[in-house]
Amino acid sequence: MIASDIGLIGTTIHRVAQLIQQRIDNEIGDSGLTRLSWMAAAHVEDSPGLTIGDLAGRLEVGRATAGQLVDRMVKGGWVERSPSQSDRRLQIVTVTPKTRAMLDELAPRQSALEDEILQDLSPDERCVLLVLLERIRMRLMQRQG
Repeated sequence: MIASDIGLIGTTIHRVAQLIQQRIDNEIGDSGLTRLSWMAAAHVEDSPGLTIGDLAGRLEVGRATAGQLVDRMVKGGWVERSPSQSDRRLQIVTVTPKTRAMLDELAPRQSALEDEILQDLSPDERCVLLVLLERIRMRLMQRQG
């Protein structure tokens, strides 16, 4: 049994994250994208010129995982990749029109889902929650490096 408040906080954060992930999976299941590919598509759309290595860093996954994800997304017609003009060893990832259309379709669903998940929190509480979670995340990332 977990006896400390820290353990209970960690368990609660983990369970909330699982429940949010399940809701996202249910919401986007008909889109053809997974949660990770949706996040990847959004990063690629927001940052023209993104390399597979850059994408790995943004998704906080390994380069091999990002490479495999991009391979699947290329096969699905979600992204294209091409050699970098400045360094031919690097692969630049770009979204396709199919992805742009799906991201546009998912945007209002994302907003509605976020509102549903956070409906019991005031706007100020939402900001405080985000700041606190980000502070914890940054501290944990510092300890990894």
